[in-house]
Amino acid sequence: MSKRVLFALLTLFLLLGTSDAFAQLREVRGRVMAATGEAVAGATVTVKGTTITALTGQNGSYSISVPSGNVVLVVAFLGYRTREIAVGANQAAADVTLELDPLRLEELVVVGRATEISRRNLPNAVATIAGADIERIPTESVEKAIQGKVAGALIETNSGAPGGGVQVRLRGASSINALSEPLYVVDGVIVSNEAIASNQNAVSRASTGSNPALTQDALVNRIADLNPEDIESVEVLKGASAAAIYGQKASNGVIVIKTKRGRPGRPSVRLTQRFGMFDLANKLGFRSFETVEEAVGAFGEGARPFFGPDGRPLKTLDHEELLAGRNDLSTETAISVSGGSEATQYFAAANWKNDEGIVENTGFERQGLRVNLDQQIGTRVKVSANTNLLHTVASRGLTNNDNSGTSWYMVFPFTPEFVDLRAENGIFPANPFERSNPLQTAALTINDEDVWRFIGGLNGTFDVLQSRSHNLRLLANLGVDWFGQKN
Repeated sequence: MSKRVLFALLTLFLLLGTSDAFAQLREVRGRVMAATGEAVAGATVTVKGTTITALTGQNGSYSISVPSGNVVLVVAFLGYRTREIAVGANQAAADVTLELDPLRLEELVVVGRATEISRRNLPNAVATIAGADIERIPTESVEKAIQGKVAGALIETNSGAPGGGVQVRLRGASSINALSEPLYVVDGVIVSNEAIASNQNAVSRASTGSNPALTQDALVNRIADLNPEDIESVEVLKGASAAAIYGQKASNGVIVIKTKRGRPGRPSVRLTQRFGMFDLANKLGFRSFETVEEAVGAFGEGARPFFGPDGRPLKTLDHEELLAGRNDLSTETAISVSGGSEATQYFAAANWKNDEGIVENTGFERQGLRVNLDQQIGTRVKVSANTNLLHTVASRGLTNNDNSGTSWYMVFPFTPEFVDLRAENGIFPANPFERSNPLQTAALTINDEDVWRFIGGLNGTFDVLQSRSHNLRLLANLGVDWFGQKN
């Protein structure tokens, strides 16, 4: 037998022996607890230098198969300092206690579709908002949920209409004619935040001609479709280097949204029911006319019939309260179920939100259904699917700019408080001092924006090579964002 054949057989024998050695796995169990004594659910437990990973269950327990011999377990969770625990060859249990990371220097921050980096090594500014901070106060949209929580971000509403109309500026306007909105990425899918005008300016004559451009007041931006209850975390990339990751669209910053995922363990069901109402926060107020002479001086002889023989007004009405004094019950119902095994995790959630506006025929309604699935295939392949079906109806009414005497608050300055604009037997009186009756406009005008939307994503990862000093991972990402809008 030649030397070459002997060498080949010896090499094959060594490879088979190595394969058998690595195939000998043992099980290590334990619990991951916080320093406060609470269980840490969803923490990752990884065998250092390998791709073997497990997640802790609802009570913080985990079970992981590790190679024979001495190993090191790396335990990490958002908001806590990462710990490395040495496990001996004969050790079958390892409990871990994690300490809070006040500066969050240890947490991994998503800076790209396939890029995670420790916060201490970040080359640009990234702000992170946890899902617990978003859920603390119920809001209509994601942008309102992060308002006041991101340094350097200007987040403001363009009207008080229910259901959205939020502008976000992260770096300031860098162009006089380009868009200044940041890029939104949800579970790896770039989503639209388009705001399509309803062309109500044709009624209010706020601008002439058709209105395809975003010059209309009280627009609804499409991020308002997303349900804040489904969000696990929001990361805001404010630095200019975000454009190097996502391209020119990210020149105004990136808002990366990660939705909730299932965790290994028994099914966990969460039900939330909210009740509330909205109220008029501030009134503009009306000028009071104590005598007929004052009224005639301001409105002419047409004001005299509204005063009695004593020169006092026959009646005075609070038109703002009549227009915007509704306090109808608003409700929100949210239910979710999550759980799974070490190989398969699921998260499903449904939401029904109905906000009643303070003005008749105004409000915001949203129904949403989300299903997120994660499947581990072997030790190297993982497939994740995200689906979200949404339906929203925003009832806006007619507000803000107006050149036709139609918008409610553009009519009020020319309508004195001694005029009664209420309907009698279902018939509204004409406004003797302006071109329209705001109470009639609110009662009879329908200005709804009805949107159906589907956001779906399919992500796949394949760990080709993983060692102590090198790793190679292949990723595939497929996403779709479709919506249909009817005004």
